Amino acid sequence: MAGKDIIMVRQKELKRLHVIRKVLEGIITQVEASEIVSLSARQIRRIAREEEGAEG
Repeated sequence: MAGKDIIMVRQKELKRLHVIRKVLEGIITQVEASEIVSLSARQIRRIAREEEGAEG
């Protein structure tokens, strides 16, 4: 089983990631995303900034 990693995430985390990706692609706004995942717009900005850094 060398070379295989299994990553388990909750459904809630997958939804959050999907919504953040939509924000980064410009499909939805940060405010809309905050309403979808029940976080503040500021938290969405922080998560989006972290996500951009991870891709870089």
